[in-house]
Amino acid sequence: MARGGFLVGVGHAIASLVPSPPRVGVAYALLFDAAGQAQSIDEALLLLGREERSRAARFHFERDRTTYVLAHAIWRRLLGRCLGVPAADVPLRFAASGQPQLPGTGWATSLSHSGTQVLLAAARADVLGVDIECAPASARLDALAAEICAPVERDLLQALPAAARRHALLRLWTRKEALLKAAGVGLGQPPSSFAAPADEPVMLPGMPAAQFCVVHDLAPLPPTCAGAWAAPSAVRELSWRRVGRSDEKIPEL
Repeated sequence: MARGGFLVGVGHAIASLVPSPPRVGVAYALLFDAAGQAQSIDEALLLLGREERSRAARFHFERDRTTYVLAHAIWRRLLGRCLGVPAADVPLRFAASGQPQLPGTGWATSLSHSGTQVLLAAARADVLGVDIECAPASARLDALAAEICAPVERDLLQALPAAARRHALLRLWTRKEALLKAAGVGLGQPPSSFAAPADEPVMLPGMPAAQFCVVHDLAPLPPTCAGAWAAPSAVRELSWRRVGRSDEKIPEL
C-alpha cells in the first residue's frame, strides 16, 4: 500500500460510516489492525496532541508505538467526523482514572486494543465503553474465570463444553471490560462483583444512575476474537465497520 494509503482508506470508511449530521441514538465504531502500517506513522503523528506525541515517543517497541499512534490518529478522525471539527482540534481529554472525555460536546468515546487489533467508538451519550480481546492461551483464559465471573455466571459456564466455555468466557470478559470503561472505574470494581448479561440493563454496584447501561456483544468477529460495547439504553444501535487487515494475524485458541 502506498505511503498514507491506509489512512486515506480509513478516512473514506469514516466518511461513509458517519453521516452528517450523525444519527441520534446510534454509536459509531471502527475495528482495524495496526500491524504492518508503520509507513503511516509520520502522517498520523500530525493529528495527535502534544501529550499524545510525548507518550508515543516513550514506547520501547516499534509495534506498540505504531499501534498507539495509529489508534489515536484514527480515533481523532472518527471523533472529528462526529463533532464536525478537524481531527487535530478534537477536545479529547482524560480523567484521572484514564477515562477519555470530550468536555462540552455531549459525546462520549472509548478505545480498546488487543495486540494490534484496535476498536474505537463514539456516541452522543453520557458514557460509552468498548472492549476487544483476542484469545490468550487456553490455560490463561481458564485461570481468569474466578476473577471475571459472578457466581451465577460461573455456574452457567461450567455447564458448557470446554471449547464453547472458553469463547463464552472471552465474550463475558469483554462485556465486563466495556461496562467498567463506561463507568470510568476500570478494574477498581472487581469484574466478579456483578453479572453482565448481554442486551440487558446493568447497574454497576455503587455507580450513579448515569452509569446504568446495556452491554452488547460485537458481532460478527473472527472466532478467536470477542468484543463488546456498553452505552445507556437510549443508544439503541451500533453502526460499525472493520477496515484494513482486521481479519489477519489473530492467534488461535
